[in-house]
Amino acid sequence: MSTCVLSPAPNQEAGDRRQETGDSFFLPTPHTPHPTPHFPISPLPHTPHPTPHTPLPHLPTSPSPHFPTSPLPIYAQNPSL
Repeated sequence: MSTCVLSPAPNQEAGDRRQETGDSFFLPTPHTPHPTPHFPISPLPHTPHPTPHTPLPHLPTSPSPHFPTSPLPIYAQNPSL
């Protein structure tokens, strides 16, 4: 009775070693130039936005409740009084 020991082929050992060390990530890749874009290089003519029917005010007409414009009463600032 003879025993046969199977050993991996040399190229498989090199492949496994390359994956373990991560050398494949450091190999430079050949530069491929970008294809010609389909859209034109010159910018498209600007189309102005239509005038809104009701212009919105830039400043709010009423003060925001989160930022009161008037100072709080003293009893609201210090409720222990």
